[in-house]
Amino acid sequence: SSFWVGYAMYLFVGVSAAGLVAWLVDGFAPYASGSGIPEVKTILGGVVIKRYLGLWTLMIKCVGLVLSVGSGLSLGKEGPYVHIAGCLANIFSRWFDKYRVNQAKKNEALSCGAAAGVAVAFGAPVGGVLFSLEEVSTYFPQKTMVRSFFCAIVAALTLQYINPLQTGKLVLFQINYSKSYLWFEIFPFLILGVLGGIIGALFIRANLRWARFRKHSALRRHPILEVVCVAFITGIINWNSRFWRPLDNAILAQLFQECHSTHDPLGLCDRTEYMTAIGNLFLTSLVTFGLTVFTFGMPVPAGLFIPSLLNGACLGRAMGILVDQMHHNHPQWGLFDDCTSESCITPGIYALVGAAAVLGGVTRMTVSLVVIMFELTGGLEYILPVMVACIVSKWVGDAFGKHGIYEEYINLHQYPFLEKEEQISLNIRASDVMSKDLIVLTMHGHTVGSLNEQLRLLKRLRISGFPVVTSTSDMLVVGYITRAELRAGLEHAMKRREVNDSTRCYFAMLEMRFPRSAPFVSLVPWLHPTPVQVVESTPLHRIYNMFAKMGLRYALVTRFGQVVGIITKKDVLRYLREHHSQAKLL
Repeated sequence: SSFWVGYAMYLFVGVSAAGLVAWLVDGFAPYASGSGIPEVKTILGGVVIKRYLGLWTLMIKCVGLVLSVGSGLSLGKEGPYVHIAGCLANIFSRWFDKYRVNQAKKNEALSCGAAAGVAVAFGAPVGGVLFSLEEVSTYFPQKTMVRSFFCAIVAALTLQYINPLQTGKLVLFQINYSKSYLWFEIFPFLILGVLGGIIGALFIRANLRWARFRKHSALRRHPILEVVCVAFITGIINWNSRFWRPLDNAILAQLFQECHSTHDPLGLCDRTEYMTAIGNLFLTSLVTFGLTVFTFGMPVPAGLFIPSLLNGACLGRAMGILVDQMHHNHPQWGLFDDCTSESCITPGIYALVGAAAVLGGVTRMTVSLVVIMFELTGGLEYILPVMVACIVSKWVGDAFGKHGIYEEYINLHQYPFLEKEEQISLNIRASDVMSKDLIVLTMHGHTVGSLNEQLRLLKRLRISGFPVVTSTSDMLVVGYITRAELRAGLEHAMKRREVNDSTRCYFAMLEMRFPRSAPFVSLVPWLHPTPVQVVESTPLHRIYNMFAKMGLRYALVTRFGQVVGIITKKDVLRYLREHHSQAKLL
């Protein structure tokens, strides 16, 4: 009876926690779902996602992450740390005028926050800086790297002072192998890299297919029910296996360890039962793969790092046991000539390499992943096998699709994000891509009422802003004003008692031809006086690099100073998608 009581309580607590976090996210902060890395990457690429890094999202993310991890779902807490750190960076930047009014400075703070988030998640300050550089940031100058490094150091020191694991160390999975790897083991490591790339590609395809099904099915209208059902199934599976009932971190720690003691709760070191151990490891990997496919993307805070590491560690440990058993049964084989002891194979090294390979296949990380694995385990001696597995995993994964899971989710949500590298024909010019149907504002001749009407027109047409010109006849550039800034300027002006719908508005102080005593509204403080301008013959690849690396949202196309068109990030993406679609048809 005690077994069934414990079973029922385990399911009740897990399902209740999952249902509560789904209710909180769905009802109060939808942006708190997922890992947040795709959105942070998009924001650093120059896209504005309102309220995504706000205080309310931060609060629900923190509370929800505790509940979602405690529910036993197949997810990790490491990815959401990047989102949490980004929220903190955004909130703190509001306290300083230098950062509040300068988006470039704010993006620099977000890059530092991403580095600090990974540093706290894995106890990996150097890996955090490299993660921000390789995976998240679009623009990462040297001063940003130094400041990110400082933030990661402070985060790591704070983590060590708090000492949440009561070990006194930053290393999460300390390894102390008595033997190193041998030269012939590079070949199994290569195989693990290939398997990691294939598994990563399969996971991306399966998860995206399920995400698209969720987006266009009844599950979209019943998100809490989906979370409760997945939590219930996960609880049933976890309770009935010693491989799944402990926390994922505890299982990973066992998979990475060497067989040198009698403590073997998972039965990984008994040579007489090696086939049973291999079968359990393959089954654990398969079940973790399936549960994570259905879990990642649900409306709960969820990361991918730990499930991917667990998936790969199980496969790697299984291969390590197999190679060790081959040596035990056939020590006379030429491959084992360098073995000087009865047991010269360390399956834990294979688990380490397999974990890095699968995570690399899912995310397509390389340098930052290698450093994170080193800082995660303290195994500097085994960095070369990890490097081999990571690069092979990326190559194999890229053969199935060039994007990792985060880039695919950016495309799934249709965020206007530009990759750092894109093959573009040199024959395509700005005039081929620009929008020629312009809605412009002249620098004088407007009233508060007429501008409010223009704002309503922009909202219907989903246009984000106006080029401001001297007049409709000469079209010389004065500046650019976004819809949000124009609205803010008018709302600020309407607070004055003498301002009404007939009050005149001006975008340039030199053109104010009226009595000084007459009320007026100056919108000069909200005007961008130096918008980025390109000429019609500018190659598209140069414009693409400007958008991707500088985080631009628009560029005016001019001819002898006259506005003839505008190019937005969405225009570039739309043209590239159409171009790629035509290339596939041909």
